[in-house]
Amino acid sequence: MKTLLAIVVVAAAVGTSGCGATRTASTSRAVNPVYPTLTSAVGTFVSRDHGKDADSSLTVELLRSNAELAGTLQVVGTKFDDNSSSGPFSFSMSGPFTTSDIDSGQLRVRLVPDGADDWTFDLHLTTRYSDGTARNFLWRDVRLDNTSPERVLMLALARVP
Repeated sequence: MKTLLAIVVVAAAVGTSGCGATRTASTSRAVNPVYPTLTSAVGTFVSRDHGKDADSSLTVELLRSNAELAGTLQVVGTKFDDNSSSGPFSFSMSGPFTTSDIDSGQLRVRLVPDGADDWTFDLHLTTRYSDGTARNFLWRDVRLDNTSPERVLMLALARVP
């Protein structure tokens, strides 16, 4: 009888103590929060004193931090006049990009000049997301030419409030 009583007391003690495990309060939070995804992007170029020649091609790539391609804009056979606005041009979306990618996202802008072409411009980028929001970015006085045909621009540094 003493043995049975001892077993019942030990079982009750273990049951009420949680088996010696540490108890923590649980909170309900999303392990993988869902961020709005990019649905479209458009770029507008404002040429300064040197526009882009029609024979020079332009490629703009929207990249995630791991250099994964999210979208591409290509312009071939179009002249951008001096001191004028050209666009907006739509990006072809090709990969994932969310609002969480903005802080580390980049634009790679590449000019294939037709010879001695040089081009100075401001670049306006508007991105739209699955939740209906939009983000705007602006880079001023970007210059591309034969010696520097490519620039990588950080999204985080160009946000427009």
